[in-house]
Amino acid sequence: MQTMHTVLIIDDEPRFSTSLEVLLKAEGYQVHVAYSGESAFHLLRQHAFSAALVDINLPDISGNLIASRIGKEHPETAVIILTGNATVDSAVESLRQGVYDYLRKPCAPDRLLQTLARGIQHKRLTMDLHNSEKRFRQLAQATWEGIIIYDRGTLLQTNSQLCKMFGYAETELLGKQIFDVLLDRNTIRALEFPADPETIGPFEARGVKKDGTTFPVEFRVKHIDYQGRQVQVAAIRDVTDSEIALKQKTSLMEKLADAQRMESLGLMASSVAHDLNNILAGIVTYPELLLMDLGEEFKYREELLMIREAGKRAAAVVNDLLTVARGATCKKEVQNVNDLITGYLNSVEFREISQRYPQIKVTPYLESALHNISCSTMHLTKSIMNLVNNAAEAIQARGQIILATKNVQLTAPHHGYETIEPGEYVMISVEDDGPGISPQDMRQIFSPFYSKKVMGRSGTGLGLAVVWNTIHDHGGFIDVISSTTGSTFSLYFPVSKFGAYKPTQPTPVISQYQGNGERVLVVDDQKSQREIASRLLSRLGYQPLTVPSGEEAVEYIKKTPVDLVILDMLMDPGINGCETYEQILRHVPGQKAIITSGYSNAEEINRAMNLGISQFVKKPYSLYELAQALKTEMAPPHSSMYSQK
Repeated sequence: MQTMHTVLIIDDEPRFSTSLEVLLKAEGYQVHVAYSGESAFHLLRQHAFSAALVDINLPDISGNLIASRIGKEHPETAVIILTGNATVDSAVESLRQGVYDYLRKPCAPDRLLQTLARGIQHKRLTMDLHNSEKRFRQLAQATWEGIIIYDRGTLLQTNSQLCKMFGYAETELLGKQIFDVLLDRNTIRALEFPADPETIGPFEARGVKKDGTTFPVEFRVKHIDYQGRQVQVAAIRDVTDSEIALKQKTSLMEKLADAQRMESLGLMASSVAHDLNNILAGIVTYPELLLMDLGEEFKYREELLMIREAGKRAAAVVNDLLTVARGATCKKEVQNVNDLITGYLNSVEFREISQRYPQIKVTPYLESALHNISCSTMHLTKSIMNLVNNAAEAIQARGQIILATKNVQLTAPHHGYETIEPGEYVMISVEDDGPGISPQDMRQIFSPFYSKKVMGRSGTGLGLAVVWNTIHDHGGFIDVISSTTGSTFSLYFPVSKFGAYKPTQPTPVISQYQGNGERVLVVDDQKSQREIASRLLSRLGYQPLTVPSGEEAVEYIKKTPVDLVILDMLMDPGINGCETYEQILRHVPGQKAIITSGYSNAEEINRAMNLGISQFVKKPYSLYELAQALKTEMAPPHSSMYSQK
């Protein structure tokens, strides 16, 4: 149904007004007549008019002033000026006031009606456009994204969110180039004349704030009609938080992948360690027995020593795997780090490094009144050795390594280690004057899956991973500083208030550990391990007995008492060492036993200790290690050699 428009006639000539009213009503318009400006404004306050036909010469107010006021107060009304005394100046002035057209009296009815219809349509389209732009601006202001309308790179309109995002006032942005706020020139230029007019993007770019700082943004572009011409509108989103979240997600994914690899490494290490240490037991033990039998003058004594040392080194590699996998049990004692460093500097391993790098000088600076720490002597010494070895490899030619210790009081959490409690620590530092570590390598140096080892050189590539896990297991932390002039690794360990452990020095004379014919049952699923244990027990003066499984051990002890049982922790198939001992205790409460294994799982060791076993001997073991464990377990009351982790 056609909309009925209402027209206001403002003219002080009754005859003309009446004839005009009749004409318009005949065309279907609703008509109101005002004979003065004041009466016109009164009607305008009461009714909404589609158009106003205004005589330019009224007795109280100028027609142009009426047109101006209608344009401001009633913008939905189209204004057409009617006059009998037209001049160029008056026509120009009328058009300045926003009137649609300027007609001279008398005017042909057809032309008047045509002009009126066009004026109403033009005003409606103008208002629709105005309302559309108003709605667009309201939506643009309400969105979380920054909005820019630009034409050929020049900014025409923005929303408040974009101004806030870039740090500008809206008046400062208008007239600027799109390249002033977005750095991706090639993409923006390509979007000015796209093949597809639909929304294009998203694209990534760098936004430039008023202060010159840049930040990551994501933007989409769409081509629209704006005020009669094709322009581009860009929706811009600050993705700083998303970028941070993505980095965090990537970091978490990398940590998860590392954790999964560590789990796989742990499974591999545990299975390999048991089997490989069983194999290495013969390589370590038989040369030791041969050396005892053949004496100091044996022609191939050095070769036997080399075989034994090779076996020990292979066992050390397995131990590195277990340390990195973080499932291995380690014995902790209160020690003074200065003693460990002094011992290392007098060791075969240090002499080998000195011979390999004769132009590198290692200088110790050890604090005289250094506090004690609770540590695994083996793991800490290995960590120091790894750091010195890495420093020497980094220097290669002439240089210096400083090995220092120091008492440190931390009054606040160390940067990057906020979970570490303040307190007293012992610091061990290894400083070199090599070329330093690159930022890319710095992020990965402690990963067991990253190595720059060259084939044929010393080491397993696990050196720093062993250091990292050793520090972690001791409740400490490590700090690394590196530049082009060198690197410093600083290890921090919590101080222990107890006195340093002074171990009894092993003696070549084994007689004090000799048995008196006690019956010892060896339970191991590997025949070679039973034979090795039997040889060592016989040498020590014990009567060895062997069975290949836990089930057979239980049945044997039911019928025949023994003085002590040596239990392998892992036996396949059948029950393991702990399960075997549990069943033995049902028949022989208080049965003495020690456990051995190539893989020292902390959980299983603790379980065995809770059952009453106090001695654990790690394969491959020496004659002295086995002798000491046997003597300690046999002597009532016995004290544990094994300190719980």
